[in-house]
Amino acid sequence: MKLALIISIAFQLVAAIIAVSLARQTKYNISWIMISIAFLLMAFKWITDLIPEYYEEFRANMDTIDNVLSVAISVLLLVGVIFIRTLFRFLKRIDTIKTEAENRVLQAIMQTEEKERKQLAKDLHDGIGPLLSNIKMSVSALDKTQIQGFNKNVIENISKLIQESIVALKNTSNNLSPHVLDSFGLASAIKTFIENINALGTIDITFNSNIENIRFDGEVEINLYRVICELFQNTIKHSGAANVSLLLLYQDNRIIAQYFDDGTGFDPQDASNLNGMGISNIKSRLKSINGEIEFKRIMPRGMMTSITIKTKARQPVHGKT
Repeated sequence: MKLALIISIAFQLVAAIIAVSLARQTKYNISWIMISIAFLLMAFKWITDLIPEYYEEFRANMDTIDNVLSVAISVLLLVGVIFIRTLFRFLKRIDTIKTEAENRVLQAIMQTEEKERKQLAKDLHDGIGPLLSNIKMSVSALDKTQIQGFNKNVIENISKLIQESIVALKNTSNNLSPHVLDSFGLASAIKTFIENINALGTIDITFNSNIENIRFDGEVEINLYRVICELFQNTIKHSGAANVSLLLLYQDNRIIAQYFDDGTGFDPQDASNLNGMGISNIKSRLKSINGEIEFKRIMPRGMMTSITIKTKARQPVHGKT
């Protein structure tokens, strides 16, 4: 019995020392100070329980002290637990501030990236575009009747290459900064992107949406557009899918995107599959706009991706409803 009391006292003293040492980290929160004092009194209470084991004449006095200490410990713990809610609110606020700061950093990074994309697209469109157009006009102005044989074939080939360069430049500029997205909204931009993929004939894509005439915050639109484009790129590069279905809905102040392909897919439970550059970019973009994403494998073949973003509609396109 004496050994058990001695061990209990030692444990209580260690707990009290640890509690006191943590007081500074809690900014000397009143609740933690009270709990620390309660730990110290617990250790002292165990000492008062040990004294009568050696000095029987103090038992009556120790019983009174023990009762007083029990009441004091109970009061301190009760008040400490009541006030500790303030500490929890403080810690919760720190987490909230940290999350908001991370989102602001992500938004700043995304805004800078989009700004650079737009500037590059503008430079290509306004700089190289007119040069190619002038070259095309100059070649077209040549008198074809004065050019025969091999030279005529060369001129025709040059004209064809210039036209292909103009189309490629236009597509590159649009991929960098889709003007359709700025002018007509998310659904129209995605529809244009899908039409370009369907034109290749390598994959069949179906797209349904109820947001054709609805506009959202610019950050939401551009980041969700990039995410959906990334999903298509992943499907084309890695899945071997023949069919893709995209459903884009707006209801209850939420944008819901459901993306399905019948490719090989991947195991979302395997963390290594979620750490690639493409998936990381998707998660970063969605995090910056408070979006959530879930991957689900469909057996025997297929992959479902669900995206949810809480946001309010800004306005219809060109005032339409």
